[in-house]
Amino acid sequence: MVTATRSFFNARADTWDEGHGAHDVAASENIIRGLAINPGSMVLDVGCGTGPIIPWLLEAVGSRGRVTALDIAERMLHIARAKHEAPNLEYIHADIAYAPFLDRSFDEVVCHNCFPHVADKEETTREIFRILEPGGRVTVCQNESREAVNAMHRRIGGEVGEDELPDESDMTGIFSRAGFINVLILDGGEWYSMQARRPEA
Repeated sequence: MVTATRSFFNARADTWDEGHGAHDVAASENIIRGLAINPGSMVLDVGCGTGPIIPWLLEAVGSRGRVTALDIAERMLHIARAKHEAPNLEYIHADIAYAPFLDRSFDEVVCHNCFPHVADKEETTREIFRILEPGGRVTVCQNESREAVNAMHRRIGGEVGEDELPDESDMTGIFSRAGFINVLILDGGEWYSMQARRPEA
């Protein structure tokens, strides 16, 4: 499953940005700015793709923070790296289900337009919990509603045809079982957001 997903995105990396216009850019910007990430934060951008949200994450964390961009598709990372460079930005080629980070490495984990493609959502969520600082936040967000995202993947078919964003009950269960609290899901018609916190120590 991971190999198929990796191949799917590698094959489309060179033309990926061409399929995302001004509406997508504006939606992404509104979502990321709306997170109000604190300056100085350590942020993990999961499934960073070609790096669409990296500029806003860097702006949010400032010079005292750090952004780590992770993706399973090395071609996506290559393009993101060519577009965005900063002293406090690094790129990691890895699967988030086997995150190559120490415990409590991040204040924020952002999964933007990628969570439906995560093969093992239970294991991935446990890993996110592990690498978050106590009190840290995970955000799963999409530029479209859950219904629209799932319908789009069914329409595309192939490697991503069964990649879905779980319903509210299932998402709450997945994150609660991993240990998260304060799970809040907003499915606003034009966008989707789920936020949850690792409890304070």
